[in-house]
Amino acid sequence: MIRNYVRGMFLAAAFASAPAQSIEIGSTAPAISQPQVATGTLLSLESLRGKVVLVDFWASWCSPCLKSLPLYDGLRQEFARADFEVLAVNVDEDLADAKSFLDAHAVSYPVVHDGGGLVALSYGLKAMPSSYLIDRSGKVHAQHSGFKEKDIASLRAEIQALLADPDGH
Repeated sequence: MIRNYVRGMFLAAAFASAPAQSIEIGSTAPAISQPQVATGTLLSLESLRGKVVLVDFWASWCSPCLKSLPLYDGLRQEFARADFEVLAVNVDEDLADAKSFLDAHAVSYPVVHDGGGLVALSYGLKAMPSSYLIDRSGKVHAQHSGFKEKDIASLRAEIQALLADPDGH
């Protein structure tokens, strides 16, 4: 418990002291090409182009992630027949921590590992968890820092609007 708290404080400080690379709404989402936690196979955000994608940054030590991951899994199930995907990016330094967490809290969507934090830095991560809603053309439509259960309704509405737009933005 203390180890996870210290790691969390360290990562939070690292993100806060990193050069701010603010992601602008409407800009192209930074590239993601990382190994999947379950298989080690590379998965890229580019391979999901044409879908609306919720990119969610999380860690095993992040207590709000215990609530967000299953709710995002519910959104994925709700929009299973639509062009929607959740791509989770784990920022635990140790891959074993991510695997252990997912063994206890399984999700149906792909999870990649960013142990070095380079993808998180490219997104200008400032809070845990943080998510980015990406439209079909790869542009950032919305950004959410932190997590509150009440935010799911507005996120659902944003996803529905993007899915209903034939151009996807």
